[in-house]
Amino acid sequence: MYKVLIVDDEAIIRDGIAAVIDWEQYGFTLIGAAPNGVEALEMIQVEPPHIVITDLRMPVLDGLELIARVKQTYPGIAFVVLSGYGEFESAKTAMHYGVRHYLLKPCNENQIIQVLLELKEELQSNEQKEEFIRKNRENLEKVLPLVKEQFLRDFIANRNYVKDEYPYYRHLFGLEDLSVRLVLYEPEAEAGFEELFGLVQIIEDCFAETSFLNTVIKNQVLSLVQIEQETALASAINRVKNTFKYYHNLEVTVAYSEERTFEAAPLLYNEMRECLKHSIYVGVGSIITKRDIELSGAAKGPPELFFDFDSVAVAVKSGNLETVHRTIADFFKQLRQHKFPVEVVKTYATQLLTVLIRQCRTEELKDQLDKVVELQRIETVEGIESFIQITGWERTKDFHSRILSKHSRLIQTLLQYVQEHLGDENLSLKQLAAEVVFMNEDYLSKLFVKETGEKFSNFLMKQRMERAKELIGQASADRIYEIAQSVGLGNNPQYFSQLFKKYTGMAPSEYKKAN
Repeated sequence: MYKVLIVDDEAIIRDGIAAVIDWEQYGFTLIGAAPNGVEALEMIQVEPPHIVITDLRMPVLDGLELIARVKQTYPGIAFVVLSGYGEFESAKTAMHYGVRHYLLKPCNENQIIQVLLELKEELQSNEQKEEFIRKNRENLEKVLPLVKEQFLRDFIANRNYVKDEYPYYRHLFGLEDLSVRLVLYEPEAEAGFEELFGLVQIIEDCFAETSFLNTVIKNQVLSLVQIEQETALASAINRVKNTFKYYHNLEVTVAYSEERTFEAAPLLYNEMRECLKHSIYVGVGSIITKRDIELSGAAKGPPELFFDFDSVAVAVKSGNLETVHRTIADFFKQLRQHKFPVEVVKTYATQLLTVLIRQCRTEELKDQLDKVVELQRIETVEGIESFIQITGWERTKDFHSRILSKHSRLIQTLLQYVQEHLGDENLSLKQLAAEVVFMNEDYLSKLFVKETGEKFSNFLMKQRMERAKELIGQASADRIYEIAQSVGLGNNPQYFSQLFKKYTGMAPSEYKKAN
């Protein structure tokens, strides 16, 4: 019901309008009638109406003054002006206050009802608009932190498409004149998704309001903080390390940067990744800075190339021939895009070759090192790529054979069963122990970790996410909820989308566009 107030100094008009209209039939409630603007103003302050029907000429406080005062405090109240033939100038003044509805005295019931219904429609339309805007704001408040995190991740990862949009997002997220330090955390290899996201929570608790971004990138947690004093930063990092060690019994190695403008974050990120690679010299669980690397006399490399050499080692050890081939091809694609001379290509290629050679058996190491000399004799990028691809295939094939022979027949049965039943929502180690291999669940869990090197829950999640990537990457991919069903997460598509984003860094829809 929309509330209506009548204001007129003539009682016959006030009472007449009040009596002639069946207010409730048309969706209105008459909350009162006032003989002048002063009493009307008092009544409005006690109970603001939606609509005021007011005369212009009244003693004490006339209609125009009433409209002006009410609009200052209650701009949403709509007015209907009662005017006579000689009051055109006053009515025109009322238009300046947004009044658009007039009733010429004398007026009948139908004219009043028509104006009221027009106002009712306008009020409903305004309410719909306000509700739409309110919901939009609520949705924006929910999604904005996710958009901010994704933008910051993309910007720091130096993705080209972000650069064009940077001025807009810089203003949106208040990044102008922002000075930050970049902190990169790397837990021990045993850390899984649970430990990584536990580390994020610990960082947020220890850094409180000084933390600007905390996000998981592969096996590391990246954090942007606003702390000028290095001693305060080191103290907070130590609290993070000690708390993480207490809850998860794992060490975490940390690298932190100097204070720079936000625009330097991509450079700082690559510097900190290089710092973490030196944990082999300073020890796991250390805190490393760029100064430590410079003091250690680490040699400066060729021009900057952003490539994750560790990902090649991981792919080789997993025995994944396709991934190794694709990763090496991507590496040389970058080299070609940069148009580096052959000498620089050889320097980077030697670094990649060394990573591959380090994966061989100890007894083969001496013979494999001869390949470094052999690579220097090749004079074309195509020849170098072919040479690296062959070496990568040899090393990966070796690991593939080792993995196959390493897994017992029981674990092979279990792995095969998982692949064939990924769509089963109830798939679990408990079910496999009781219904497939018929053994104690705890013993099976330890055996699985021993032979595969990871927890069953992590393995199952990865297999589901890899299968989801395949399905989403297909041209005729199903809807998200259908894909979630196909990988055993159909009972909660939203949880599936969250897991997929944590695993790939992208929402399912973003991943499909990117692939």
